[in-house]
Amino acid sequence: MPIVSVTKNSHNLDYGGMFQPTTRTIELAIDYCGTTVPDSLTLVIDDLELLNWAVVVGRPLGQPPTGTGPGVYNQFELGWAADQTATEPLIRPYIVQSYRGALDPGSNHVWRVSIQISLMVRNINYTEDYIGRNHSAVSITSNSRSVRAYRIGKLVEHSGTAASTGELMLPEMEWDGTDGRFTNTWITCGADDIGGDPLDINGEPLTMPIEQTSITLSFVIREPYYASYSAATRTTNAMWESWGKNPRTHVNKRNSSVLFGYAIGRLVVMSVNVTRIDMEFRRVDITLVDDEWYHFDQMPWSTVGVVPKLDTGCAGEAEEGDLVTWNCKYVLWVTPIVEGFNWSTIDFPDDVYSFFTEAVTVT
Repeated sequence: MPIVSVTKNSHNLDYGGMFQPTTRTIELAIDYCGTTVPDSLTLVIDDLELLNWAVVVGRPLGQPPTGTGPGVYNQFELGWAADQTATEPLIRPYIVQSYRGALDPGSNHVWRVSIQISLMVRNINYTEDYIGRNHSAVSITSNSRSVRAYRIGKLVEHSGTAASTGELMLPEMEWDGTDGRFTNTWITCGADDIGGDPLDINGEPLTMPIEQTSITLSFVIREPYYASYSAATRTTNAMWESWGKNPRTHVNKRNSSVLFGYAIGRLVVMSVNVTRIDMEFRRVDITLVDDEWYHFDQMPWSTVGVVPKLDTGCAGEAEEGDLVTWNCKYVLWVTPIVEGFNWSTIDFPDDVYSFFTEAVTVT
């Protein structure tokens, strides 16, 4: 059988940086001196396997153990994977991404095989004392949405009492943990007019912009993978189960508890995008939007097919024939978003949630 040697340049790690895998290229010199030299890379890989080297794309790279006995694979390079959670403190082997080989140009009996292994890691190698920031990022932008406004005024949270003149009561957001939905998410009685200064003319609302803040949270998850070279089934962790399989389960939901300093119900998950980084890892981008009106819209009170009751004339209307402007007497808050979410540390890879909290929290 040939003799296998690991060349010196195999010890270099190429740190990938943010949202990029860390890679290492292992070069093996396979010396067939005195034996039949194979004429294809496939035969060389087969010979390596007989010598307890495991080279298969998508699985950890195995090397022979020290001493005698059957090979113990998957220990060539290890790292703290970026998808691990606080309850999964395990180092993971790097995965074979590709390999190539050819006869050494200066010899007719030495094959050189280059094997690229990689892993999305939190730090350069698992022996580092300090684990740096995991792969995560935050983007915050401001924008607005166009609404049909019947009322405007000083924004105060709904207290259950009538608003003072010029005040606009915001809807009360209460989370019902038993039923798993928000209650009091719209006002259904005409006596609970939202108050504020009327803007509509003859029952027709004006168009105005409502302030919003868009927050994008980014992190990485890992697809189902082979935890060892000889594994018969793939391994998944909590991050793939939560974000990879069906990301739409998070969309169109409000925060059911105070999140990043935002009151209950103010943040709505608008989108969850999962995009490919490499054969193992995916980037998750969550877009949360805070809304000045709690993602509600204004609607005049009415019964089906009946024009809303109008009230309040404009100055000078006492004289017959003068122009009269009427405003809707009762205006309500309405919304279809009644589902909720409640995130904590365990919903993200280790250290990611704490970074989001520091980067996003408002006071």
